[in-house]
Amino acid sequence: MDTRPDSAFQLQWREALSVKNDAIDRDHRRLIGLINRVQGMLAHDSSVGELTQALDELADYTATHFRREEAIQQAIGYPESRSHAMQHRDLTHQLHTITAEILSLAHGGNTVHALAPELRQRILNLFREWLITHIIQQDLRYKPWLERFPSDWTPATAGQSHQTKSPVLKNSF
Repeated sequence: MDTRPDSAFQLQWREALSVKNDAIDRDHRRLIGLINRVQGMLAHDSSVGELTQALDELADYTATHFRREEAIQQAIGYPESRSHAMQHRDLTHQLHTITAEILSLAHGGNTVHALAPELRQRILNLFREWLITHIIQQDLRYKPWLERFPSDWTPATAGQSHQTKSPVLKNSF
């Protein structure tokens, strides 16, 4: 993997990233699209205004996604939901910190390449951490809890006619 400043990589949704819940998988696809959009702006020297607008959109959608994911985790009794929520707060804080730093350094019509290479690299590193550490290593940990429910299940549909799937038990005889 290229780690030079501004070395963007396109994130790709793969079925291996699925947590087997339509709402969360849809959110993850959208987040990957937003992250790819920001990375494209870094690579193509967009204006700082466009970049901060895209980062704000990412932050807004992230907040919506984190609320949904945390509600689902609580409803399914995921035992690590508290620590997972703390990770969400950390990612949100990092995103807001980077956006604030960009705004404080930017002047008028500056383009992204006027920002320090270290700052541009921190943005890319945050996205790598988000995908690798959070989605792959953390979100996939609650997949076994979600697999007990239909893929279209949400806490809002919990009282409807959906039945949880019985876990497959191996015969011990």
